Amino acid sequence: MKTVKNILTIAVVLVATLFIGISCDNNDDLQNNPTVPDDGFTLNATLYETPNVYVAIDQSDRDNDTKPDYYTFFFSNGRITDTYGDSGIGYAHAFSTNTTQLVKLQVFESSNPSLVTGNITAGSTYNVSNTLTTSINGFGVTNSGFSQDSFIAYSLQPGSTVFGTINGLGYTQIPEVIGLWSYASATAPTITINAINIDTTTPANSTIDVDYTFQDTTGNAITGHYAGTLGIILD
Repeated sequence: MKTVKNILTIAVVLVATLFIGISCDNNDDLQNNPTVPDDGFTLNATLYETPNVYVAIDQSDRDNDTKPDYYTFFFSNGRITDTYGDSGIGYAHAFSTNTTQLVKLQVFESSNPSLVTGNITAGSTYNVSNTLTTSINGFGVTNSGFSQDSFIAYSLQPGSTVFGTINGLGYTQIPEVIGLWSYASATAPTITINAINIDTTTPANSTIDVDYTFQDTTGNAITGHYAGTLGIILD
């Protein structure tokens, strides 16, 4: 896991306690309603289940305002870790090899005025980036790990290089050339935080309830929902 360089907000302090590695990953792969599952995204009337969610919180604070510059939400049917750093060139996060469905939604402070004075809060809707990120990361690379800030992907095949194994799962990168990928159109996606709870006493009880909308470049309207446990990563 990357070294914490700055303690930016109370949320980041909590994260440092909550997510010290994949062994603390409290995502449970369980649907709230297994009979009629709804944790996932719907495309052309088909639900693609994503029973795990993570939020990666920026800790570089390049504009020096003591707030994260961005939050990245990942919805997946696999697991995510940043234990392996940038083992896959340009890929700050590693994904378990059983991942076949993945959503990435990146929320920048610069396009959401409320984040300038506060943190992600319940009852708020945020604009999601639909462009290539141009901020330079700690390695001097001007990308965010993928060619687009936000996407929805399914029928994925993880890369053949396994960086390592944690709790019986191998971790690798997700090549964008393998699978079906939907990129955001000129209409920026949105994500609504219905509820969020980071439990400092029992971190495994941390939860989130979110809805998101996503129009891709071919005009497909995609909707997503998740309610359940929350894993957090420092970026």
